[in-house]
Formats: sequence, structure tokens, C-alpha cells
Amino acid sequence: MSYQITLGQWKSVFAVPSSVVDQHIKIASEAQLKTLLYLLRHSDEELTDEQLASALRLSADEVRNAVDFWIERGLLSKSDHILTPSAFVNEQPAAVTSKPQIEEEKPKKQHTMSRAQRPDPMFVSKLLQQDTDLAGLMEEAQTVLQKPLSSGDTGTLVMLYDSFGLPCAVIALLLNYLASIGCANMRDVERYGIRWADNGIKTVEDAEREIERLTTSREAWGSVSKLLGIRNVGNPTKAQLENAHRWVVTWNFSDEMIVEAYERCVNIKGEYNISYINAILKRWHEKGIKSMDALREAEAASKNKQKSNTKKNAKGSVFSVEGASFDVNKYKNTSLFDD
Repeated sequence: MSYQITLGQWKSVFAVPSSVVDQHIKIASEAQLKTLLYLLRHSDEELTDEQLASALRLSADEVRNAVDFWIERGLLSKSDHILTPSAFVNEQPAAVTSKPQIEEEKPKKQHTMSRAQRPDPMFVSKLLQQDTDLAGLMEEAQTVLQKPLSSGDTGTLVMLYDSFGLPCAVIALLLNYLASIGCANMRDVERYGIRWADNGIKTVEDAEREIERLTTSREAWGSVSKLLGIRNVGNPTKAQLENAHRWVVTWNFSDEMIVEAYERCVNIKGEYNISYINAILKRWHEKGIKSMDALREAEAASKNKQKSNTKKNAKGSVFSVEGASFDVNKYKNTSLFDD
């Protein structure tokens, strides 16, 4: 008698360290888990960032971030771009028999591109007992927000610190800035914190520069909205802040020029359109037109040029087609058989 077990999909399996589920699954993002599983499944292959990104439908930055996450967690270690199971991991998956490799074209500033999940209360409690700086941040957050922190609030701050890599001092600066503009709520803290992490703002110096830029943008929008009679409900949008900063700070347009662009937009479009206003100002900026006098001169010169071209066309001496000029009189006096 003979026996055979049909395993089906179970015929091909690979091992995953227990610590991935026991310790990391609650805070690891989807991109981080997908990257690890793919590396373990293809441990006998040499894979580049681009190959991983294509297979997982991620960006190369997300792949690099995911690999760094598992290195920081002590699951993997890297030497000369070669990944190996870390010596700090107790269990060794049987399926990891080769060394998957990650080739990087050149060092790049790392960004946290994917969304991590809030850690569970037990992890938060343990971390707060071990990290005095983090515990101090919680006290400052309560003072700034003027309320006791809920478990969700605490989890958000720990997520920004532990998963997104923002130092306590940077988070404290963010809290105080948001309080100064009337956004002292955890929703905005999380939104801005993740954006800062994505943009690599992870030092006190970078945070101070970003706050200065945001403050300047808000002041610029305050000036622009007052000029145009726009009343915002709540805080200005990202587009409003970016455009106002560009018009006032980068391009250095006067109030008069901004109002002129606004009025032309309304006359042509029949409504306020921030993108159209930006297009008008961009054209003026590219032509070096910075004042109403310069604008009038440029438009007068353009009209005179058009009149001159119209006059020539009316005499029948010269006309143009798609930028090419033709002398009509010369054409009339030329035989088709002339060389």
C-alpha cells in the first residue's frame, strides 16, 4: 500500500520569524510587511530596489524605508548592501538560506513614505517607562493642548516618535507652533507630523526653518486674502499658502499687481480662480514685469507691434503664415519658370 499527501499551496512555504507577529505587526505599515514577506519568499534571489518596487507596486523610497525599518527593529542587518538575518533575532527562519541583496544607486535622504499604525497601549506604557524624554513630551503635550491626553492621543505621539522617527524636541516644536495658529488638536498634530517626517524634517534646526517658512506663508496669505476680500472658513489651504508665498515672497509682487491679476481673472473667467491668477502672475514674472507702469509699457508695445503687422497686411505687401513671411509683390513679379 502506498500513501501520498497532496499539499497543494502548502507544498511551497517559507518561514517568518515569530517576532514579526508578536512584536512588530501592530506598528509595521503595509509597505513594510509586504517588503519583508517578499524578501523572505525570494531569499535566494538578488533583488534591486526597483525590482521590489515594481513587484509590490511601491516606490523605491518606500522599499528603502521598509528595509531600514526592519534593520532598526533588529530583524535584519545590512553590510555592503547585503541583507542577513540579524544576530539579535533569536529564531532563524529555515527558509532563509541565501542572502537577498538590495542595490542602491546612490545614498538618498530617507523618508517615511508609508503610514504606520498607532501602537497598542501596552507597548506605549512600556516605552514611556523606559524613555524619560518621551514621558516629558507627554507632560508638555498636556500643557500645550490644555487637556489630559487620551490613550489615542498618547498613541499618536508615540507613533510619530517611534514609527516616524521624529525626536521629542521636534514634536514639541510642532505642538507649540500648531497651538500658536489655533490648531492645537491631535488630528493636525498627526497630519503635520507625518508630513514633516515624509519631508525629512527631523532635527530642531529643520523644524525651526519649516516653522519660519509656514509663518511667512500664513502672513503672505493674510495679506493676499485681505487684498482680494477673501474670507476663509477655518485655516487656509495648502494651495492658498503656497501661492501666496510665491506671489509675495518669491516673486515679490506688489499689492497693486496682485489685485490687477485678480481683477483680470474675474473679468475673463467670471470668478475667482487661484490657478488662473497664478498663471497671470507667472507670465508677468517671467517677462520681468513688476509694476503697473512696466505692464502698461509692455502691453502698449505689444499693441503697436500688432498694428504694424496689420498695416503691412492691409497693403498686401507682406503676410505671414505660421511664423513665415512672404512678400506678395515679389511673388507677383516672379515667373513660375524663373530659377
